[in-house]
Parts: sequence; C-alpha cells; structure tokens
Amino acid sequence: MATDPNSTDPNFWPEYLEQHRDPTNRALHVAGTLSAAALLGVGLARRDWRALVAAPLVGYGAAWLGHFLVERNRPKTLDAPLASLAADVRMAGLAITGQLAREYRRYGIPDRPGLVIRRHPPRAPALEPAPSDEKRG
Repeated sequence: MATDPNSTDPNFWPEYLEQHRDPTNRALHVAGTLSAAALLGVGLARRDWRALVAAPLVGYGAAWLGHFLVERNRPKTLDAPLASLAADVRMAGLAITGQLAREYRRYGIPDRPGLVIRRHPPRAPALEPAPSDEKRG
C-alpha cells in the first residue's frame, strides 16, 4: 500500500488553508464532512450499506462542489487523499469550535478572496485644521 507523500509535509496545512479561502467553500466542506461522519455512524450502527456508500459521496460531493464551482481550484484530495481527509476533519473541528479564523491569521492567509488582514492597526488619519471663523464677503 502506497503512503501519502504529503501527510508529513509541514506545508500541507497552510497550502490546504490557502485552497479554502472562500467562506462558501469552507461551509460546503464542513457540511460535507459532518454529513459524511453522520452517515458513517448511522451506517455502522444500523449495518446499512446504503449509508456507508453515501458517506463519501456526500462528503466529497459537497467539498468538490466548493472547489470546482466556488473556489475554482483543484482539490488536494487528488494529490494527497489521506492528508486531505485529515485536514477536512481538522478544518471542521476548528470551524465548529470557532477557531478557524485564528488559523488563517496564524499563517497570514486572507480568509476571503481579496481581503487583506492587517497585522498592525491602521494609522489614524491626519487631523484637518478647524474651519475658520472668518466671514467671507
């Protein structure tokens, strides 16, 4: 069995975050991951092969819609399936605990296309001189 070459790559997680900058893509991933986990649990508990088959279809289907229709990039699952699955679970966990935005800030990755995250507070605008009390004729 071949091992996933990117599973120990320290750059994998930041690259994964970079490919999931759009909030809609992330929402599709989280929904797909949680739905797949629920289907997997139901399938195992009830010994229902239909739920077990549906789990990866629902999970990857939602995620790939996010990549192809929203983010317009290539899913990392195609290059590193195990590392990508682990990252999907990690992202879902961080998202439902409210810690995902912190990860984007940690790596300096804008969490929305075109959004610039400022590392320092902006400078205060220069004060304009007070209007003159002189009457104009």
